[in-house]
Amino acid sequence: MNYKFAVIGNPIEKSRSPQLFTEIWTNNLFTENLSYKAIQVKKEEIPFFLETTDLSGFNVTSPLKELIIPYLNDLTPIAKSVRSVNTVVRKNNEWVGHNTDGFGFWEMAKKHLPNPEKSSMICILGNGGAARSIVNKLDTLNYQGIILCRNKKGGFSWPEVSFESISEIQASAVIQCTNLGMHPNLDQTPESPIWLGEKKPIAIDLVYNPTKTRFLKKMESQGCEILNGSEMLIFQAKKAWQYWADVLNISQI
Repeated sequence: MNYKFAVIGNPIEKSRSPQLFTEIWTNNLFTENLSYKAIQVKKEEIPFFLETTDLSGFNVTSPLKELIIPYLNDLTPIAKSVRSVNTVVRKNNEWVGHNTDGFGFWEMAKKHLPNPEKSSMICILGNGGAARSIVNKLDTLNYQGIILCRNKKGGFSWPEVSFESISEIQASAVIQCTNLGMHPNLDQTPESPIWLGEKKPIAIDLVYNPTKTRFLKKMESQGCEILNGSEMLIFQAKKAWQYWADVLNISQI
């Protein structure tokens, strides 16, 4: 059998997903004919893409994670809760949206974040789909935090606060959830307050290209432990493959 998969977004040419899935399939010696590619899809092209594609499933990246939702047939409870989709499965010829952002983030970050009981505030930069998924996951684990953003969207269990209204903060971790600093916009970086306290926060940037963004360089220069989103991408990919393989009855990782 031939099974086709892809990642869609705009821009998409620098995505690591095609290489990553090829490595996963090669390392696990799957006998099925599996292919994966990156496809540029603009917002207005989503309906035509879903109607005409022969893919068995696909991943979704910025800026389509929230925009694609109205065009899908169904959402899993997590995807519905966080209002963001990064994995889509074709099931009974219908499109079902999943979200693996929270899972991937936690698998990457759990060995770096302090226990909730020992943690001061977690600070999230940005309030898009990825931020919503991560806040949802951390909230279920009893972490507390704050979301710094330009424009409040609502629907978060943690308070949203504008960048302009806070200049100093004490936190155990700061998680950069925007696309700022992603290739090719290497000079971009989110606004951030002055970090108070003797122990500096761990700084996590979900961006993985470049491996060290301007934000991470800045935080490292202030004495912070830093971490990019490379491992998160791997964990997300493996979870996405589990969803696809389950529907298609293909051996899982």
